[in-house]
Amino acid sequence: MNIGSTRKDYKNQKLIFDDINDPLIKFHQWYTDAKKKVSEPNAFALSTSNQNTPSSRMMLLKEYGETFVFYTNNSSKKASDISQNKNASILFWWKEIHRQIRIDGKLKKIDKKRVEKYFYSRPIESQIGALISDQSKPIKSYNLLIDKYLATIKKYKNKKIPFPKNWIGIELMPKKIEFWQGGEFRVHQRLEFNKRGKQWNQKILSP
Repeated sequence: MNIGSTRKDYKNQKLIFDDINDPLIKFHQWYTDAKKKVSEPNAFALSTSNQNTPSSRMMLLKEYGETFVFYTNNSSKKASDISQNKNASILFWWKEIHRQIRIDGKLKKIDKKRVEKYFYSRPIESQIGALISDQSKPIKSYNLLIDKYLATIKKYKNKKIPFPKNWIGIELMPKKIEFWQGGEFRVHQRLEFNKRGKQWNQKILSP
């Protein structure tokens, strides 16, 4: 099937090039704008690689500042990739405002106390979902998983949910951040920041 005619035309917007020299400040500004119009602005694609084989999946960002934080199961495919290769990339695509942000860097696990604090801030139902999941491992059927979920809810009614031993938090320490804004006739705007030591250097890229 030829789908070349499926396209979205972007309208010219104000220039993204300004006097902001810190991409983390710029990310905050863009994220603040995205929250106004994007249904899930914290959704991003995480790309990892293991033995030169790339793998991507959608995740939800939970914190940002100097680093970008998300949570997962240590038995997952992504965690296995990360144990072998700390380099990764995350991508935010905000189609409602015709913007995307690409962030490359290295991943590391965060402190367990911080992970537990976030875990117990989640709804009880989500805590149980994490507790019963051996993420990425084969299961006999989805119905059996639901039965296990319902049984666990009953078991821990009015009780504190045990902290899952495989639940971890990971942060990406950025080394490169690119801001992209769709332009008319595909003349997009691209601004890239690269970190050298503690200094961020920027350059404009051709679309």
